[in-house]
Amino acid sequence: MIKKILLIDVEIFEDKNHPGAQLYSHHPIGLLYLIASAKSQFPDIEFKIFHTSTSAEPVKDLENLLLSFNPDMVGLRALSIAADSFKIISEKVREIKPHIPIVGGGPYPSISYDDLLHSGLIDLAVIGEGEITFVELINQLMKTTAIPTDIKGTAVIENEKLKVNEQQPVIKNIDVLPFPDYDYINLKEYHHLKNHALQDASESAFILGSRGCPYGCFYCHQLFGKRIRRRSAENIVAEIREHIEKRGIFDFVFLDDIFNVPMPEAKKVLSLIIEKLPPIRINFPNGLRADFIDEEMLDLFEKAGTVHMALAVESVTPRLQKMMGKNLDIEKAGKVIDAATKRFVTRIFYIIGFPTETYEEAMDTINFAAKFKHAAHPTLSVLRLYNNSRLFDILQPTEEQIMAIALQEKNFLHLTMFHNTEFYGDFFSEEKVPIKGKDLKGLSYHWLREVLFNPERIRPSHQVLEKFYDKEKIIEFYQSIFDNLNFNEKDLRRLLK
Repeated sequence: MIKKILLIDVEIFEDKNHPGAQLYSHHPIGLLYLIASAKSQFPDIEFKIFHTSTSAEPVKDLENLLLSFNPDMVGLRALSIAADSFKIISEKVREIKPHIPIVGGGPYPSISYDDLLHSGLIDLAVIGEGEITFVELINQLMKTTAIPTDIKGTAVIENEKLKVNEQQPVIKNIDVLPFPDYDYINLKEYHHLKNHALQDASESAFILGSRGCPYGCFYCHQLFGKRIRRRSAENIVAEIREHIEKRGIFDFVFLDDIFNVPMPEAKKVLSLIIEKLPPIRINFPNGLRADFIDEEMLDLFEKAGTVHMALAVESVTPRLQKMMGKNLDIEKAGKVIDAATKRFVTRIFYIIGFPTETYEEAMDTINFAAKFKHAAHPTLSVLRLYNNSRLFDILQPTEEQIMAIALQEKNFLHLTMFHNTEFYGDFFSEEKVPIKGKDLKGLSYHWLREVLFNPERIRPSHQVLEKFYDKEKIIEFYQSIFDNLNFNEKDLRRLLK
């Protein structure tokens, strides 16, 4: 019998100096959706959420919570980069509550369920969209303490062998889902964290207006499938209104994988926000598709109260665009980026390190980024390689290479001009991956000089920041993008010179 369920959102915490730790965080919206769906079916179950990023001592606080709350089941959610933290949390649950089921869900367990199940860190993995699967799991555990082995959308160990069950059908009409239940978190606990738009996470709410993406880029999670399922504009506006009226929140962060596709539906949402709601501030930090924005949409973004948006370019090489599955119209995207960066606080995503990408092609991407003088937050990442990804199929690594990559997965790939960056390309031939870890030094230097610290970008982009933020917020913004909490007003003056 299930009476109490503890859901844990695991982020990096074991190394406070880790570049990926505590930079910014999210509200555990996936877990809030699970609770809202389960409460509609099982109103007598008591739920609690523990988010490691809101705790100064996650292991100690978890131990106290396990003893005081005494859950009958624990669910863990994490990204792959938090694998070490996930292991620590799971082992602590096993130590304190050895006889209750541990369920894994979200991006990391959806990809690495084989390793997690065989290592005993979880008893069952929920793969992909979780609301229906979660309710079915609870229903079965109400009848028996045995781990169910036949639920769609799950993977388990049965007779010492991995069993991956049939995929759970996606929820076609996501308007039927109850709004994520924000009553299960305390927003004040997020005051020390930034949200995805690099603003105070205690002052905003997260909105998921659609699920899925049709482009299948090989570096993306594909958690919600390749078909876009959109909530109606009316449903989205109703959720925003509830936050305004119930919690006094006027800042919102859209987490859609691709909010602006198709364009007519996105325009409906923006138009209804303008028509039905009081002035609000909205942010789109997840990477809008730049070649699916026209002048009308830019106007709607502005009228709806957009502060921050992210536009994802990745590479400017058409051949690589085709390989990765994005097929971005670079010329059109460039025109939109130029216009958007002058109107909003804009983050532009770029990636280097693709299979077959040459040093010169990576340099082309950096030179493209240097053209946009009003871009407030240009971001250059090194491509990561994860097991069970489509990129794995392209590279076809050997067993030895797979083991080396698995060790590298746990490390945060941080570009630096002073040390070699750990890079999957070092495990492959030049034919497969021409760029090597040592090459990233030169690319990093060029990026820092021509883009990130280029005064011709710093000054115009700072003027855009001043349209939306006061001086304190601007300093906090630079602290985040430079990953330096000691950045102060004196540094800002020096930067602007």
